[in-house]
Amino acid sequence: MDLNRNEVIKAGKAINSAEKILLISHKSPDGDTIGSNLALYDYLLSLGKEVTPVCTDLIPEPFYFLEHVKAYQNEFTSNDYELVIIVDCGAHYMTNFHETQPELFDKSRPVINIDHHPSNDGFGTINIIQTNACSTTRIIYEMFKILKWSINRNIATALLTGIFTDTGSFMHSNTKSSTLRTAGDLLSKGADLRSIRKYLFKTTPLSTLQLWGRVLKNIHINENGVTMTVLNQNDFEETKADYSELTGVIDYVNSVPNSDFSVMLTERDGTVKGSLRTLKNDIDVAEIANEFGGGGHKKAAGFTVPGRLEKEIRWRVVEG
Repeated sequence: MDLNRNEVIKAGKAINSAEKILLISHKSPDGDTIGSNLALYDYLLSLGKEVTPVCTDLIPEPFYFLEHVKAYQNEFTSNDYELVIIVDCGAHYMTNFHETQPELFDKSRPVINIDHHPSNDGFGTINIIQTNACSTTRIIYEMFKILKWSINRNIATALLTGIFTDTGSFMHSNTKSSTLRTAGDLLSKGADLRSIRKYLFKTTPLSTLQLWGRVLKNIHINENGVTMTVLNQNDFEETKADYSELTGVIDYVNSVPNSDFSVMLTERDGTVKGSLRTLKNDIDVAEIANEFGGGGHKKAAGFTVPGRLEKEIRWRVVEG
């Protein structure tokens, strides 16, 4: 991976000169944004920095095995910090702080933007964006190497968490030989793969199973070869499941044979979120998501639009 070394070195200098640093993860946090945030948090603490990790949403309980995860906050005042680092946000609005704290994105203060999404709009004053990276944690691993920062057990576990989740435990097409070499190096540094597997892939609450059951029950393939499924707000209320419990189910929806791509629509507080996946090389779901104001990767993307889901039934007469 060929990172822009000049940007990485600029980021290292900005970090060294700052004492109070804010780390921002994206809304609806996943393993990559959490692992990226906490790896940086652990290292910056070792430098004696005053660091605050923040996210607009609560961190899902399965990630509680990670060190420092309870340090996350959901409120802050940007003027209290000399430097802001935003990780794994494919666009500035993914932070969900773009309306309450717009000064984060007017380039009036140092902001390091570290990401691997093609949709990233370069909102930082320092932008470390590598779209061929399997995850943002993989980018941060390379930053550690370039800056000669040491990786301890906690950092290794956080970084491997992001790589493991964003590659679908190394089953997605973004898994390269370099990905496995990085994972091996992190394991040699003490990364706790056993806990990652146990809490993220081998522990499933009843509410999650019930929610996934509804996702799978609602699957159908339309006349255009698109696999679709929907969940409305009642599904979450009746199963007592959190929205974060959907993580991973889209891969099952996307496994239907002879489907061009898959779409999962979920309703939440007056908005509808679309998650898109494909296994085909000639289909770019990021382009589809972009039509609805979203973005992502060629084979995995999403969007959010205001509205609600309403069931529609159609009938037609055919010759007997």
